[in-house]
Amino acid sequence: MISSHKIERGVLTFPSGIFGAGLRAAHYSFWHEIPQLPPLEIMADNFMYLKGGPGLYHLHKIVERTKVVVHGVGMNIASANPLNKEYCNILKDFLNKINPEVVSDHLCFSASSTHNSFDLLPIPFNSVTLNLVCDKTNLIQDILGRQYSLENISSYVSFKENEYTEIEFLNEVCKRTGAGILLDVNNIYVSGFNHSFDPYIEIAKVKPEYVNQYHIAGHSIMDDFLFDTHDKLACEEVWQIMNWALKNIGLRTAIIERDDDLAPFDELIYEINFGNNQLCNLKN
Repeated sequence: MISSHKIERGVLTFPSGIFGAGLRAAHYSFWHEIPQLPPLEIMADNFMYLKGGPGLYHLHKIVERTKVVVHGVGMNIASANPLNKEYCNILKDFLNKINPEVVSDHLCFSASSTHNSFDLLPIPFNSVTLNLVCDKTNLIQDILGRQYSLENISSYVSFKENEYTEIEFLNEVCKRTGAGILLDVNNIYVSGFNHSFDPYIEIAKVKPEYVNQYHIAGHSIMDDFLFDTHDKLACEEVWQIMNWALKNIGLRTAIIERDDDLAPFDELIYEINFGNNQLCNLKN
């Protein structure tokens, strides 16, 4: 397991490494103090509607100093409802202002026409859903004028109608649309445990050329299943999968997610350093 010991605030051992973190308001002042920033992930839905104020001020000050990726939660791509074009156009304007390397959301549905689940809900991996997701992905990319990426989610139920595994489904979406994959290694581990499949066998199915970013996070044990909570350090088993991905798929920006229990900044920097140190070990 990774130690949670503290280090000197803001000391990045490998400032030019591939590991970074999500930009959160509680950490603005700390990031401003660091001479060289790691990659940072911007949560689109936290910023894209802002017209001004401290959030945008800090965002632009930080973005001009490092490479960024943008991640969203509001696309609801697998819903049977029509694509929310207004959402896409607001997102487009935001992306054009900060020009991220990757823009992504989740392979899921999250809302109906009348209700929002406020969660990422699994979908049936079959030809009907595949056509729906591909059509919407093409439309999103046409509106945004750039590649769009989809992330595998943690799931707790599955559908009898499945014709593909999640990775096989994502590969097919990318093949048909030119989209990318944000590969979340913790979600692979959590879903593997919950559905009794080998995460290494599933992750080995991914086409490396489709993967343009990684996520890694901690999870919680809830009775007889695992729950994706982003509230603690990633466990040793998840880091082993991360290392396998780096070696067999390739180096990409890897964002450490901490949300439900916002990490002390020292701990966040520690985990960024830990990840980049693992990368050094892989090269040796």
